[in-house]
Amino acid sequence: MKYQKRSSEEQIVMSISAAGALCILPFLIIRIYNQDWHIALLNFSTIAITSGLFAYVYLTKRTLLARWLLSITCMFIASGTIWLKGPDQIVWTYPAIICLFFILPPNIAALLSAFTVTLIGCLLFSDISLLDNVRFYFSSLITFIFSYAFADRMLYQQAQLMILSYKDPLTGVGNRRAMEEQLISTVQLQRQRPSHRKASLLLIDLDEFKKINTQQGHACGDNILAQTAALIEHLLSSDQHLFRFGGEEFVVLANNDLEQTINLAENIRETINDFQFEKGIHLTVSIGLAEYQFDETSFEWLGRADTAMHQAKAAGRDLCCLAAS
Repeated sequence: MKYQKRSSEEQIVMSISAAGALCILPFLIIRIYNQDWHIALLNFSTIAITSGLFAYVYLTKRTLLARWLLSITCMFIASGTIWLKGPDQIVWTYPAIICLFFILPPNIAALLSAFTVTLIGCLLFSDISLLDNVRFYFSSLITFIFSYAFADRMLYQQAQLMILSYKDPLTGVGNRRAMEEQLISTVQLQRQRPSHRKASLLLIDLDEFKKINTQQGHACGDNILAQTAALIEHLLSSDQHLFRFGGEEFVVLANNDLEQTINLAENIRETINDFQFEKGIHLTVSIGLAEYQFDETSFEWLGRADTAMHQAKAAGRDLCCLAAS
């Protein structure tokens, strides 16, 4: 059986659903044994819902509806259990709050948590003393604050990790992973809309870059790579995207017509040629340009640009070469 990679959202929803069903099952057995039918029905409904949500996410890999239903279930079981069994069940409030912050964005979870605590507080107000009411709200507030802080921090770190996973750490431009995903989406768009303006690829290779690393050191080479990326990025419009392909190679994906892309390639070549790098280093680039041809894969497209780039090198470097159709 082929292994299916699960997203973090799927794993969270499935884990909480499974844990909820398994943890409540013993209570259902006890309620049935004691013939406590109302609370048994509540437990049975919760197990059925959480088991169904687990199966739904497992089969469809969709989480939006499941997250909302699971959140409502958390609120329902906590409030319903306290309403049926009284103040002794107040402990269910705290896992319900924590679950909401695991399932939903922090701000939405905060609103639902506040609603849940208020509802439970109203149910308990006349059944417990003023001191116990204060204890309940204070302990709920502490749980709320820690859960919100943890969820907000985790969301921020997840966003930062996502950015880092698509950025080249040296130059700050898109990395190979970002390039491959962008190429795939561009190819899909080009296939779906053949009459749409064709996209083009520029494969840019820094000529004789290894000599710089050998003679001036890798620190100098890294600085030149970063400066080159900044020079190229400065020349691009919003329809043109820069990626570091690897080593001293860069790729520009341009959603422009062929003439504009040819002008861009020449502009990049001349700008780098004219720029004075550190230690008086003069740098040139060889550029291969390939316009997308209908029904070719992203790998084939990139391969044609690579072939054109090597033709530019073979012809003497510091040149732009257009790939054959």
